Amino acid sequence: KDENCICLVECKAAEKPHTKRSLGVDIDQYAALHKELEQSIRSHYKNKGDDTKYRFRWLLVLKNIDLNKNDSIRANKANIMVVDDNLIQYYSELSKHFGPASRYQFFSDLYPGMEIPEMFEPIPAIKGKMGGKVFYSFVIEPEKLFKIAYISHRGKSNEESAKTYQRMASKKRLGIIAKYITEKKGMFPTSIVLNIETGNRALRFEQAAEMAGKNAVLGTLHLPNILKTAWIIDGQHRLFAYSGLPEAKTATLPVIAFEDLDASVQKQLFIDINGEQVRVSKNLLFDLYDDQHWNSERPQERMLALISKLVKTLNESNKSPLRDRVIKVGGRGTKSRNLTLTTLNDEIKRSRLLGYVHAPKAKDITPGPLYKTDLESSLQHATEVFSGYYSLFLENENLKAQWDRGSEEGGYICTNQGMRATIRVLRAILDRLEQKDKIEVRNRSASRLVLDIKEYLSPVIEYLGTASPQVIKEFRQSYAEAGVQASTYTLLKLIRDKYPDFEPLGLKEYLVKTDTTNNQAAYQNVSEIETMIYQHVITELKKKYGDGYANWWHKGIKENIRAGAVALANKDEHYDSCFENYLYLIDLKEIIEGNWEIFSETYTIDAKGNDSKAKRLSWYTSVNDIRNIVAHRASGGVNEEQLAFLIRIRTELSARISSSK
Repeated sequence: KDENCICLVECKAAEKPHTKRSLGVDIDQYAALHKELEQSIRSHYKNKGDDTKYRFRWLLVLKNIDLNKNDSIRANKANIMVVDDNLIQYYSELSKHFGPASRYQFFSDLYPGMEIPEMFEPIPAIKGKMGGKVFYSFVIEPEKLFKIAYISHRGKSNEESAKTYQRMASKKRLGIIAKYITEKKGMFPTSIVLNIETGNRALRFEQAAEMAGKNAVLGTLHLPNILKTAWIIDGQHRLFAYSGLPEAKTATLPVIAFEDLDASVQKQLFIDINGEQVRVSKNLLFDLYDDQHWNSERPQERMLALISKLVKTLNESNKSPLRDRVIKVGGRGTKSRNLTLTTLNDEIKRSRLLGYVHAPKAKDITPGPLYKTDLESSLQHATEVFSGYYSLFLENENLKAQWDRGSEEGGYICTNQGMRATIRVLRAILDRLEQKDKIEVRNRSASRLVLDIKEYLSPVIEYLGTASPQVIKEFRQSYAEAGVQASTYTLLKLIRDKYPDFEPLGLKEYLVKTDTTNNQAAYQNVSEIETMIYQHVITELKKKYGDGYANWWHKGIKENIRAGAVALANKDEHYDSCFENYLYLIDLKEIIEGNWEIFSETYTIDAKGNDSKAKRLSWYTSVNDIRNIVAHRASGGVNEEQLAFLIRIRTELSARISSSK
């Protein structure tokens, strides 16, 4: 029992974690007692002269029991709040950090949006404008402000949620300020900055008679009698340092309160005040994104809020394989906690699995394959699909072992690059189901959709589950966009091999690009072209400038090219000869350009005699590009058109050089 609230708690426990147990009968019996017990308790306190209009809340507290969906619905209909191990841990961590003030966070979760008329009396205040926004300035006791103030309004599911509060308010700093308050009777002339959320009822302000100034009005302000309605933009440490201190009831703090600021304005204020003064981490701002934009009027912001909330839910849900896999904001990665918020959010946004906003002025979100009817239903559905999708990988024992290794050698899927590739695979499979199999993906239940996905994912699971350590290492080392793209197409090709009509966007082009069937023939043609050019250039230079390095080598070749060749020769301990053997194909092009009066006629191909030098030698650049492909194994393959081009150039160049002799 608190000042205005009474909780009645029924506890159920099991010995082993995640025990499955039906509690339908217990919930029905518990619900049947509500009316009678509430009447009895009210009568009890009235007999003691207590006429407080208490708010009752019925709780079902579980230890080691996972409540099934039907029982959750049953409890919700009976107005029973279910508190599980994770929520208990959350409130425990919160109370350790913030002390007695944390109980108001607990009450705000018990009574979301409920008005408690006895909570506040009207207070003197000044009403003015700042930056075009109405504000109210007043002083208030910390104990009273605790009731409506908060610094995070995320859904709570485990201790990770408490970390959001802890990141927003350092316990060490709270202790230092608390000591200052008790030892020095602290004075805080700087105002606490709030945004008060009024819902459908505007703040009530009564102007005092004849008290209107030029830019401000004196009067009486009626604060909302609803818990958790004032988001602290600045001053959280000054306020919560009073928690548990006697001074919380007697001290006063200056406050500037705005009313119903747009989410984007709140965010910008937070960045302007905190970001500039204390350099708040960008990750922290990102971590709060779903708080600030969930109900935004801008579809772009709602979309980003949904993605942010999905990633955090996957990191918190007991049923998610990704639980506790995302690095804490401001924290360090570990073997198992090695995924980043940025990577997952960016990739889910890129994939458009939840949807996208077509244009800056679009009025709503364009739904993706995992979007339902609104943010809440989409969040639940996407969480179930992602959890089910990654659970498919873990059905394979070898992949389960890889998953458990996380960032350690031998793990791949549960790495940032692995998540990016597998999310893209998920999108490609959903597109296939929609387009080829004619399945209305958005109308499928999550469980049924996961079964549909499983069919196409099986060759990927089989391949990764039997892959050698070297193959896994190559996947792990596929960094940046090019590496992730290569990994993705490698996995998609496995599906295509089993289902020949599986043609996700870009796969066909990638396979053509990376097909090395023609590489050997291309290499042979490039080698012949390079040898012809090399022999012809050296011969012609010697004809014009004379034999001996003092002649053709120094007179016909620029110093930078000579220096590079000499350095390579010296590296091979050829200190006084064979320098020409260290000329590259691209070096020969520069030599030709430098002696254009000798070579212009022979090396003008696919161009006119009056064209620019660059255009007359553009074929040379193309030959060198193909040479780079066949010279580096990871560069892909040479297509039929490129091979035909090489054969034509080799034939024509051979004829031109022969006729010039």
